[in-house]
Amino acid sequence: MDRKANFGQPPVTVFRSRRFHIDALFWVDGTTSIHDHGFSGAFQVLAGSSIETAFQFQPIRNVGDQLCFGDLTVIGSRFLRQGDIRPIMAGPSFIHSLFHLHRPTVSLVVRTSPNARSGAQLAYLPPGIAHNPFFDDEALERWIQIIELLRLTDDPSFDDQVGSFVARSDLHTAFTVISSCNKLRDRTRLARLIDRVRDPSARQLFFDWISAAERLHFLKSRRTMVHDPDLRFLLAVLLNAHRREDVLSLVAAYTAAVPPARQVATWLAKLSTVAARLQLASGPWEPNLLGLPSFTPRREEALAAALEGKKIAAADQETDFLRQLRALPHLQPLFR
Repeated sequence: MDRKANFGQPPVTVFRSRRFHIDALFWVDGTTSIHDHGFSGAFQVLAGSSIETAFQFQPIRNVGDQLCFGDLTVIGSRFLRQGDIRPIMAGPSFIHSLFHLHRPTVSLVVRTSPNARSGAQLAYLPPGIAHNPFFDDEALERWIQIIELLRLTDDPSFDDQVGSFVARSDLHTAFTVISSCNKLRDRTRLARLIDRVRDPSARQLFFDWISAAERLHFLKSRRTMVHDPDLRFLLAVLLNAHRREDVLSLVAAYTAAVPPARQVATWLAKLSTVAARLQLASGPWEPNLLGLPSFTPRREEALAAALEGKKIAAADQETDFLRQLRALPHLQPLFR
């Protein structure tokens, strides 16, 4: 049914009739995409496990048929094991993301065939952008290909050409172009492109979206360097959970051996000893993966207490330690 594998790595149709079909969706890479559905049905975790996060979206400003700005809020996260089943409702009443923990994870999806009443399947981006990722615009697709050619060949006219194109484009086109330019290593160049967006409120949303995307990219890149399954799970939680209560509930569902706040503190202490070997001009450098401050038993205790919501009489060193953790963007869910 999905010959281009738009959803799944790959999707395999195991049954098809006139009005519904059943797909086995294989997933090799964990995905954090937030989406609704252009169909109804249900899915079951056939193999592996996943983290599911549910959202609500309140539209504020429609920008044509393919782009909308609004408030994207988190309902909560849950840990899905093999055999768990979840219903799927068409449209924005059911918005979620799934992060697949095993390679591969397999989902069995029973779904209706697409119909006009279901509408387009939308994707959602923090801090509140809804768009149609499957919109087919041949002219825009060719523009994106040309922009990618300029980027790959380090064309000196890239900034001027793409910036001028963004400045004279509608917001959906500008969003699509900026999304394609997210591969730029020099983030100041990307920021200059966003500055060319004419609409001030959209411009700020695009800046916030890029900032959130950089945080996710950082965590995903660090997760590829970690082999311990417990630490990989913690990084998956930081990728997907948005609030401390969701972090703790996911950890409690994963392991009941230790209270979740204490478990998170223990895992972070262990992560602080995992280094990434980097090469600088002055020689090799091995910082820990998340840029964490050094842990001691007292600091680990202080963090566990803070995650439990306890007020503690911490020494200046523990207080400064917690302040440093709160300042790290990738640890935001622990303190929200």
